[in-house]
Amino acid sequence: MTPGVGQGASRHAGAVVALVAVTLAVGIPVDASGAAWAQPAVSLWSWAALLWIAAGATPSHRLELAVCVVLATAGELFLKDAWGLYTYRLGNLPLFIPAGHALVFAAATRLTGRAPRWLPGAVVATFAAVVGAGAWRGYDTFGLVWFTAFAAYVRFSANPRLCATLFLMAFAIEAYGTALGGWTYMTREPWFGLTTTNPPVWIGAIYCTLETLVRVAAAGVRQALAAVAGRSTAGAIGASSEIRRVGG
Repeated sequence: MTPGVGQGASRHAGAVVALVAVTLAVGIPVDASGAAWAQPAVSLWSWAALLWIAAGATPSHRLELAVCVVLATAGELFLKDAWGLYTYRLGNLPLFIPAGHALVFAAATRLTGRAPRWLPGAVVATFAAVVGAGAWRGYDTFGLVWFTAFAAYVRFSANPRLCATLFLMAFAIEAYGTALGGWTYMTREPWFGLTTTNPPVWIGAIYCTLETLVRVAAAGVRQALAAVAGRSTAGAIGASSEIRRVGG
């Protein structure tokens, strides 16, 4: 089980998954409509949905969601602006995107427990054939790099079903968003000239990378907070002992 995704985080699991599904299913086409009010409205709704989920989550899961927003923002700016892998409809980073990544993370962690144990192997085998064919024919050489990373996540992750769930969710979301024109991937990666598709069939590997970084970073924050709390407690106990000694 992913750290922070326990009974408290899953208390409203069905409602959370439904809310995320509706937010994505409706929000993506609304933004793609091009109306002046669309992107601000979708952003406001997405953040409100995330705050509702966070309010009912355990402190540990709430920390993961916050870390996810921070890392997703940094990752989006790097992949979009520095690497140039894709571009959004207006050329900006829509405000609903960082919240959207946290929403996907929240939904995936709740769906994972219902995923069959055979899912990771099936996802790896199916998409390995697709990515392999793309690399062989030359239109998706970039896929070999990212799909290898995904296979490693599945092999070494403490929760391979979460990796597989994220991978499938990511592919569905990206296919939906690009088909509606919300964003577009470059079919030739700009740094090394590797080819790919719009959207890349392996895009879930990036989502799995984000999930892995979230778990690692959140664990580091927890340890740092525990260490600070431990030093504060030790200092308070020491000060109390000193006061008693002097008073005695």
